[in-house]
Amino acid sequence: MAFRDVLNIEVAAGNGGDGSMSFHRAKYLEKGGPDGGHGGKGGDIILRAIEGVESLERLVGKRKFKAPNGNYGEGRLRQGADGEDIFIDVPVGTTAFDEDTGKVIADLVTVGQEKIIAKGGGGGRGNSTFTSSTRQAPRFAELGVAGQKRRVRLELRLIADVGLVGYPNAGKSSLLAALSRANPMIADYPFTTLSPILGVVAREHGDERFTLADIPGIIEGASEGKGLGLEFLRHISRTRLLVYVLDVTRDPIEELRSLQAELRTYDPSLLENAALIALNKIELVEADIANMVVDELAEFGLPVLKVSAKEGTGLGELRETIFQMMPEFELWAERNALEIEPEEVLAEPLKITFRIDPAARGASVVSDGQPERVWSVHGGGFEEKIVRFSRYMEEAAEYLGNLFKRQGLYNALKRAGAREGDTVEIGTFRFEYFDDEDKKE
Repeated sequence: MAFRDVLNIEVAAGNGGDGSMSFHRAKYLEKGGPDGGHGGKGGDIILRAIEGVESLERLVGKRKFKAPNGNYGEGRLRQGADGEDIFIDVPVGTTAFDEDTGKVIADLVTVGQEKIIAKGGGGGRGNSTFTSSTRQAPRFAELGVAGQKRRVRLELRLIADVGLVGYPNAGKSSLLAALSRANPMIADYPFTTLSPILGVVAREHGDERFTLADIPGIIEGASEGKGLGLEFLRHISRTRLLVYVLDVTRDPIEELRSLQAELRTYDPSLLENAALIALNKIELVEADIANMVVDELAEFGLPVLKVSAKEGTGLGELRETIFQMMPEFELWAERNALEIEPEEVLAEPLKITFRIDPAARGASVVSDGQPERVWSVHGGGFEEKIVRFSRYMEEAAEYLGNLFKRQGLYNALKRAGAREGDTVEIGTFRFEYFDDEDKKE
């Protein structure tokens, strides 16, 4: 199966079911009361992190996900069933971005972690909800809310405890194979590793273990997208400890400077991670040369261990040093947590605009022969409320008028200069403004 660490999908949560407009019917009962039940909630779209998957490839072939709608409410106060939630299983380490805003909406770093990425719409209330002392038989109900729709980019950043970082052919794959049970392709040419490879390393005595990732070779300019750079640099950000693998036969000092420069350009916080240096291929040089290189690497302030992946030299010490330097997962996760977009988005502030509208809805003048004065209402949540009664607009007009009055819309219109008989426009709906301070629901 091919390795895929970026995938674009479209998700649509379920719509809420409409509330019921119903009246009780029974033998010998001439006029029953309202008994419309509420509609069910629409299903959510939920990301769920699972074990045993190291690529987003399993989702290929299905790029669109739609959750079921909630059922309609029914008479006798029966509530409609909620729509079933849809779960999308992804590898641990998956981050989800809203394509339109670029914001992080989910960051799954532990097995079983779940995050709603598209919320189902709420169900509408049945007509039984809208009774009052003056409205004992409401002939309207509330419609359900549309489910959230999103275009989402999934990015997999493999979660490994330790990441091997180095230039092509520095011996990372050989080191991974020597330390763990992984069996990567090993050859004497650059870019043998075309995707991250994970291995598990056990402590020599005890049950402790860590996962080790061979990150494909970085080249100069990787942080700008050259070579395989950006394809795999993201995986380094998920590791708790970095092991810089340097070839002692090349120029390890200059290579380490260049490696750190690429990491700094991509994400400066990467250089704050715990790190050490594995000076590889020491079997190819004299001992005094290897020691001299170790002394020169001291300027970087990192532990340096001389190893030979080919002959097994120094691997036990390297393994033990990694165990000792490994940061606690909880502390690491807290420091590396991504900022998630808030679940609730506040309603837009109320905005009222005025215009003279001589041709509104096909009528050039109003009854007094003057151009029509129109007040357009935006924000404040009023359009969302009114849409939920669009099927019963005439019957619900009085209820909505009193609702908007209680919520301060009429006072806001009055302060803006509205006069009796002016038109109030909310979305595609129009009403006549009246100034009746004594009107009660």
